[in-house]
Amino acid sequence: MYPQLAIEAAAQSDVGRRRSHNEDSFAALPCLGLFMVADGLGGNAAGEVASRMAIEVVKSCIEEDGDLEDTWPYGTARPHNRDEVRLVMSVRRANRAIYETSQQQDEMRGMATTFAGVLLGAGMAYIAHVGDSRVYRMRGGRLERLTRDHTLLEELLRDGDGALAAIEALSDRANAVTRALGCDESVAIESRVEATAPGDIFLVCSDGLWGPVPEGQIAGILEAHRDLGLAASLLVDLANEHGGPDNVTCVLARLGGG
Repeated sequence: MYPQLAIEAAAQSDVGRRRSHNEDSFAALPCLGLFMVADGLGGNAAGEVASRMAIEVVKSCIEEDGDLEDTWPYGTARPHNRDEVRLVMSVRRANRAIYETSQQQDEMRGMATTFAGVLLGAGMAYIAHVGDSRVYRMRGGRLERLTRDHTLLEELLRDGDGALAAIEALSDRANAVTRALGCDESVAIESRVEATAPGDIFLVCSDGLWGPVPEGQIAGILEAHRDLGLAASLLVDLANEHGGPDNVTCVLARLGGG
């Protein structure tokens, strides 16, 4: 593990205005440099189980900081991407745990969850995600999305020619998630590595925030309020003011340093 970094953090989660229970799970762990959000999918509270498992398994793996016995040659990773591999392998282990549980317990069959996580190290941020939970970075007054949604809409947009007509035909299916943890024995986990700078703010959130709230308003709150606890609370309030159509969760982490 790296020496402990100077990281401020805050998190907030709410059921929203239209749901009966909250299937989002999250963790803000400055001591590990680890910040995560998972948005559960599946009925009868199974989504809540899946999202909680994702957070717990990834946290446990990062805490262990040992070799993960998976197909990726973890021990041969180059030093600069070792933590990217470590994070991705942790998410892969979470996927397997959720899938196996869903196969063994009838009441959990079909459960799944999105996942987005950031692991902050010395001068670098390691990001892994599956589904439509997002990671943003606020730097110099500019909010930048660091993940791309795994949804029909974004996949069609990436296809290029003919995508707009297909999107129109999809109507309310356009935002359907195309991959999630727990659906299959294996899952494609998207990752990236970003250099960090002092003062960077990372926002990890479920679609209950970015769906109803325009990114410009999210950036405005982060710019106007230095207190991360207040900012997180205001973001959740804003999502609910916009109708609160889903569970809403946001995790904030700001890097210190001069």
